[in-house]
Amino acid sequence: MNIYFAVKGVLIKDNKILTVHKSDVPGDVWELPGGRMEFGETAEETLVREIKEETGYDVVPLQLLDTWNFVGEAIQITGVMYLCKIVDGEFLLSEEHDKFEWIPADKRAFIKVAEPFRERITSWDWESILLSSS
Repeated sequence: MNIYFAVKGVLIKDNKILTVHKSDVPGDVWELPGGRMEFGETAEETLVREIKEETGYDVVPLQLLDTWNFVGEAIQITGVMYLCKIVDGEFLLSEEHDKFEWIPADKRAFIKVAEPFRERITSWDWESILLSSS
């Protein structure tokens, strides 16, 4: 069994959040950009590196929003989600993903987001988050 720590970013543009679809995941299941921590990194360093690798964006973490957990057959991932500000870069989707979508920051739009994230983000105060991101 493998246990990992991962960081996800909430990137907001025009009151929409960026979701990505992993190339090797069947179906219409989306997640937030980010990934696993490498040895010696802080959570914030992991976030900045992973967002750059997956989207081409340079970001600054603004606020720790929540935690999330995933347990599979031989893997367990615990992670955190940060509100991020895009400060530079042009969007470029990584080879790890086959598509992306900016979805409305609205509970009805979260139905396609993978369960470990959906169960958390639906309870957030989106009005306050949208204000914090501008």
